[in-house]
Amino acid sequence: MQPEEISAELLAMYGETVVEIFLDGETLSYQELHAIWKCDFYMITAANPYSQLLTDEENKARNQSLHVELSNISELILPAIGRDQSSDWSEHGWVLPSRDPSPLIDLARKFQQNAIFKFSEGGKQVISCL
Repeated sequence: MQPEEISAELLAMYGETVVEIFLDGETLSYQELHAIWKCDFYMITAANPYSQLLTDEENKARNQSLHVELSNISELILPAIGRDQSSDWSEHGWVLPSRDPSPLIDLARKFQQNAIFKFSEGGKQVISCL
């Protein structure tokens, strides 16, 4: 069931998420990738719809389906992981540059996600998709 809004507690947890991005065998922070790409980019996942835990296999299949859809938006898509600093929670996803977050928000809704992340020179922003 889709929640009506992101709780303040969940929003705070999203804000604390550490994002690792994988490029050419290296693990980068979003700041390092922003210095390379020099543009805004977004992270999206299809894992654990509306924060409901799925198996690793289910999440992997969902993220593969998401990747296929993202390839219609950008040719430049990198794997990434969002990690909670205070627990073992992590979710695989994708980062890609985009001038317009609307198609990504639509995909996040399709894959039953609460939010996506936007990364810019000013930092990380959580964008609700509810």
